[in-house]
Amino acid sequence: MQSTAQPLAQMGEDEQHSATELVEVLHHSNAVRAAADYRMLQAASLIHEEREQDHLVRLAAALGEESTSLADLERLAVRAAAGEDPRAQYGPNGLEQAVAEVGAALTIPPSRAREFIEAGSVLRHQLPFTGATLGAGRIDLPRFLAVVKRTSLCTPENLDLLDKLMAEAIETREPMSMTRFLAMIDKLIAQNDPAATRRRRELVDNDRNISVRPDRHTPGQARIGGALPADQAAAVDARLNAMAAAVHAGDPRTAAQRRADALVALANGAATLTCQCETCCASSDEIGTDADESTVGDSETVGSEVSESEDTETEVTESDTTATSDPVAPRPTFHIVVNLSTLLGHDDDPAFLDGQGVIDADTARALVVEAKRCYVNADTANAAQVDRYAPSRKVADLIRSGELCCSFPGCNNRAFHADVDHSVPHADGGPTDPRNLKPLCRFHHRIKTFAAGWRDYQDPLGEVFFQSPTGHTYLGNAFTGRDLFESLTRATRLPDDPARQRIDTIRAQRGAAVTRADKRAMERWNEQNPPPF
Repeated sequence: MQSTAQPLAQMGEDEQHSATELVEVLHHSNAVRAAADYRMLQAASLIHEEREQDHLVRLAAALGEESTSLADLERLAVRAAAGEDPRAQYGPNGLEQAVAEVGAALTIPPSRAREFIEAGSVLRHQLPFTGATLGAGRIDLPRFLAVVKRTSLCTPENLDLLDKLMAEAIETREPMSMTRFLAMIDKLIAQNDPAATRRRRELVDNDRNISVRPDRHTPGQARIGGALPADQAAAVDARLNAMAAAVHAGDPRTAAQRRADALVALANGAATLTCQCETCCASSDEIGTDADESTVGDSETVGSEVSESEDTETEVTESDTTATSDPVAPRPTFHIVVNLSTLLGHDDDPAFLDGQGVIDADTARALVVEAKRCYVNADTANAAQVDRYAPSRKVADLIRSGELCCSFPGCNNRAFHADVDHSVPHADGGPTDPRNLKPLCRFHHRIKTFAAGWRDYQDPLGEVFFQSPTGHTYLGNAFTGRDLFESLTRATRLPDDPARQRIDTIRAQRGAAVTRADKRAMERWNEQNPPPF
């Protein structure tokens, strides 16, 4: 067992550190953990390699082979794969043995051990540059494992290019939330291996499932799990949210409890959720009906929104996803950002489904067939509304479309469920303009506004920085919707600083002088060498 003396000593030292120093401890510990995870994956892969070699040697002995050269071992591996390797006769193969060893060493189940072994092999052989970003602490283990999963359907010839592109994107950007990170990876895959995106769509459709199992930790409770394509999952999620929100404000249940009850109501064939406020319960008792049969008919009705972008325009769309004819049933809402050119079939650029991530063009087109659309672009801001506090609908859609989630560092909360916050407070003269607006979830909005010591800054390019009470500065939106949809980026070029303007002028003059010299030289050559006629 490893001695605990050093960690305990460090803990004692940390108790004497200030908050500023402890934040540096967090940064250091995170980098050390990432480097350790890199080494762990590499070790798991190397153990697997050794166990595979051991297994082939045993096969050679069992099959009576005299030689154990690499060629013979490979030939034995082919024979084993062809059915000459009954487990009862030759025992577990190399992978199974490695899974057992890695699982025992790390005290993890076989499925997790197998995942680490596969990731270690990918790290060493297929994505070495991206793997190096894990070793350097630029990403953590969950992000690297997500990359491994997302590139599993990419062709080998495309993996080499993707590895370099992903590593470059990671190294040249600040750390980002998981939502932004996955969107960045999915965009690179969609651009450089479109076939993998199509294969992924087929796979997720085939793998859809729902399971209901007893909770082994809590008697009398069950757990529901499963997997659905992102568009179907978004529809289910939006339906539950709409039903949960349709009850009166006096309903005593939490939002989570109302969502659970909404799922049960759907299973029972109901299109609405029974309100349990005192008024509704009293009314139900007065008319002599079961409370479970009452409905709420005065709830707000909303639609489904989709945001689309074209070369000059972005579109926000609302569609009715209600699958019932009940006139009082709440209508679920979810949001999609997609290029208008994609909807028109001019390209197959990926779209973004709020709360789910990047989706392929065919799925996006199918989702917005019945949508009510609202077009926005980088110049959507209306100058006449700069002085008003609340942004217009189009401006708010533009702000949320230009982000993928809450803009606070590390937060994954949905952009279209977030508040639209003024970076410079409106009361202090901050305009209601896209350059001064960003989405913040309610929690981080309150932290930014009321917690002592927090400061934020938004530059003209839309980058949002937060400074913590300890003085550390973090970029909140290292990858945004503007990276996915170029039309959401303001076309007007920002003025350069004087130093850059001077250098650009010198370079332009030098280029013009060279061009004039080349032109004169060409004229002299033509005069001395007239073409034959």
